[in-house]
Amino acid sequence: MNTLHWTTDFLIKQGVREEFVQWIALGIDIILLVLISWVADFIARRILLSVIHTLVKRSKATWDDYFFEQKVFKNLAHLVPAWIVHTSVPLIFDDVPGAIPFLEKLVVLYVIILGVSLVNRTLRALENWTTMTSKYANSPIRTISQVIRILAFFGAVIAVISILTGTKAGNILGALAGTTAIIILVFQDSIKGLLANFQIHMYDLIKVGDWITFSKYGVDGDVVSIDLTTVKVQNFDKTVSTVPATAFVSDSFVNWRGMSESGARRIKRNIHIDITSIRHLDEGLADSLREIDLIHDFMVQRQSEIDANNQKKGIKGASKLNGRRQTNIGLYRKYVEFYLNNHPGIHNDFTLMVRQLQPTTEGLPIEVYCFTNTIVWQEYEGIMADIFDHLYAATRHFDLALFQSPTGADVRALSWK
Repeated sequence: MNTLHWTTDFLIKQGVREEFVQWIALGIDIILLVLISWVADFIARRILLSVIHTLVKRSKATWDDYFFEQKVFKNLAHLVPAWIVHTSVPLIFDDVPGAIPFLEKLVVLYVIILGVSLVNRTLRALENWTTMTSKYANSPIRTISQVIRILAFFGAVIAVISILTGTKAGNILGALAGTTAIIILVFQDSIKGLLANFQIHMYDLIKVGDWITFSKYGVDGDVVSIDLTTVKVQNFDKTVSTVPATAFVSDSFVNWRGMSESGARRIKRNIHIDITSIRHLDEGLADSLREIDLIHDFMVQRQSEIDANNQKKGIKGASKLNGRRQTNIGLYRKYVEFYLNNHPGIHNDFTLMVRQLQPTTEGLPIEVYCFTNTIVWQEYEGIMADIFDHLYAATRHFDLALFQSPTGADVRALSWK
């Protein structure tokens, strides 16, 4: 018997039968081990953590706050009692040598589990810190941390199997090499997602906060997270959509980041004019339109140019087809252009264009192409609605008619006639 183990000698002197001495001594050993581990853990938590907490509060850096919040230092403190217990096991259980390997394995398994937890908490703290730090907000830390988590978990599993079976980790990895094809088949989506994720960050395709539109997946909203295999998007109706990371590499989508960074948002909409309402100006309509301040000077200047051209070419005759003449549709286009240039909600540093498109069965499209000076959705919609409310109403003053498909009321009106 070990002379250091006074309990054995004490129990024998008390007349305890020798076959029970070993079991009673083992129980005392276990109680002593638990007591030592509890005291070590108490000291580590109360003293070490108190000191660390004080240092974190005094520190001007922010990263340590996130580490303390995720209990990284607390996990580190748990390693101290684990080391003390691992060191104490051979001394305390010296008279029960058969229990030492088993207990040492338990301590090592505990350290492995603690290590995986420590890696997970450290990575989570880094993710939170980089998200709140503008310098690293768009770094692929989330993807990298997920890869590290997988590797840490895989390494822990190999280590646990190695400890429990007594097989070297190299031999286990060698055995797994033979099943590589199966592993690749099982984790092919994760592997593809990982590669796609790196491409997303490498080519800066999307980042958290971007407004994207992905018609294939019915997505229209802001990117809230980019994970290992998926991208999470919060749509404008507050629903959340999950899109495979590979889709952003293989399929077409729209990223509105450029618009957001420019501070302007595009308006591109057509006004369909009934072609039968297009005509040359007569004196009555010309006089009426000259009363409009926005186009008064333009009409006077343009009429002078037309008169000079017709006189130079000797144009005569009462027909309006002889020579150049102003038309109501031409003046309407110019009016829309002047109106947009003077509108307080339109950005004048971007392209502004009012053009005539090819006629269709729905009339003559007049395309309005310009940019608002805001990207806020509600403000943008309000500006666009105000503009087109005015432009639709203005067509009557130019003796133009808007085109629309016949309705039931139109059909009934014809039948009554």
